[in-house]
Amino acid sequence: MRTISFFALVFALVGCSKPEPINETHTGSIATGDSVLQTDNSLYDAYPFKAAEGMTITATMTSTEFDTYLHLIDSQGNQIAQNDDDATMGAGPGGAQTNSKIVFTAPSTGDYQIYANAFRAGETGNYTLTITTTAAAQ
Repeated sequence: MRTISFFALVFALVGCSKPEPINETHTGSIATGDSVLQTDNSLYDAYPFKAAEGMTITATMTSTEFDTYLHLIDSQGNQIAQNDDDATMGAGPGGAQTNSKIVFTAPSTGDYQIYANAFRAGETGNYTLTITTTAAAQ
């Protein structure tokens, strides 16, 4: 009985570990053959990550070739945040504000995804995506 209790405790502790903060930068390309967003037929790339409840999730996407759009997706596939144009991100194609940024507090510990997306169907090109999670202030 002591052995079972010990292993149950170890399993419970391992299973309850919180995701570590991340700082990832991805260079990608929206291209024909990528996933298609059903709501508007625009192309996107998905980037999965884990976050703990209360962590601040920050995602930024820049491109000099197309109008970017970001979606934050929870573990059930629901969009919980989105952004088209963020004035703090600088100018994109033609000097317009076309870069995107999401800052969102994780409502629960679990799996999330960022969809690096083009604003319009048919838009393609290279981009840079940065995803960071930071621990909640204690």
